[in-house]
Amino acid sequence: MTTPPNDLDLLLVAIAAIPTPWKKWPGGYPDRLDLALVDAVMSIRFRYGRERGDGTWTGARGAVVRYAKYSEHTPAAEKVQHLAAQDPVELERVLNRQKVHSGKTKASAIVEAAQRFVDIAVTEPAHLMPNNAEHRKQYTGVSGLGPVTWEYFTMLLTHDGVKADTWIKEFVGRAIGRRVSPDRANVLVKDAAQKLGVDEKSLDHAIWSYASTTGLKNTPPFPDSLRGSV
Repeated sequence: MTTPPNDLDLLLVAIAAIPTPWKKWPGGYPDRLDLALVDAVMSIRFRYGRERGDGTWTGARGAVVRYAKYSEHTPAAEKVQHLAAQDPVELERVLNRQKVHSGKTKASAIVEAAQRFVDIAVTEPAHLMPNNAEHRKQYTGVSGLGPVTWEYFTMLLTHDGVKADTWIKEFVGRAIGRRVSPDRANVLVKDAAQKLGVDEKSLDHAIWSYASTTGLKNTPPFPDSLRGSV
């Protein structure tokens, strides 16, 4: 009698079907905590974006590029303080008017998070520690910001990790045949990365790029009975 495959085995089979070479992790912002924060928050329920013919960008990437231009004259050592001092309404005009939830704009959440980091003297990428409970609390304590984008924020600052967003959850769920929570998707992708001997964020980006580009059109969808289950 054969042993049925477990979730990790099934996920590894699905990963093996992703064309190689994998799309490379774009690198984040190793020297700019402020840009990493803008990117992490703007990415919530928003497309990454694409480059236009004139060199400008759409989507979350476009907001980051615009903010980088807006803050270019601020000294490097004062970038996070500069972000923390912004008027959220004015900042919306640079980024956009998207919201993290019905009562809070993304610009407002970014400014509040920056203020919280300034208050605990976390103003440089080297200051931020992914496993520091206080650092995590300052980010997730902002209404609308949660553990998924916290991990993405730390990834943008060169730490390893997995951002278990919609496409990652969808890919993992279809691989194992049922809906999964962000936490379960996070654990499975990290386990798969360890098994394959690759960086977690490299595997995360390969899965995300494949899923978001193809829409997983060649992967069987969930039966109606599984919709919404975790």
